[in-house]
Amino acid sequence: MRRLIGWCGIGCLAVVLTAGCGNPDQQLRSDGARAARDAASAVGTAELAGRSFLDHKLWSQPATQLVTESEQALSQAGSTFDQQQPTTETSRKTYDQVSKTLDDAAGNLTDLRIALTNGDRDGVAELVEKLAITTEGLRRLGETAK
Repeated sequence: MRRLIGWCGIGCLAVVLTAGCGNPDQQLRSDGARAARDAASAVGTAELAGRSFLDHKLWSQPATQLVTESEQALSQAGSTFDQQQPTTETSRKTYDQVSKTLDDAAGNLTDLRIALTNGDRDGVAELVEKLAITTEGLRRLGETAK
């Protein structure tokens, strides 16, 4: 019985020790996918706010507030991911791809907020279409680590 307990203890210890050791490329890919999924949610919310404004279902001020909150959520996802340190060429490529996508999305959200604030319906319409494409791209990027 003691041997069984001893072997179980050794097995558990081995699992615990190896759990922290992982492929750095996979870890960065996983973190990037998580950031992309979080960003897709934020961008999708902003896109919906812009569409609701265009469909006269939401006034400019509440739509702007939703976009502002989406910008904050996207900023949080981006800053969490930006803390990563790519250690290989592959992880550097992943880092650059995710970072560029998040930066582009942030720029589009800022432009949407400004267009909403100015009541620029044509600008909002153009940005909503860009955000639809961005949301889909972020969702695809978020699937890379699954």
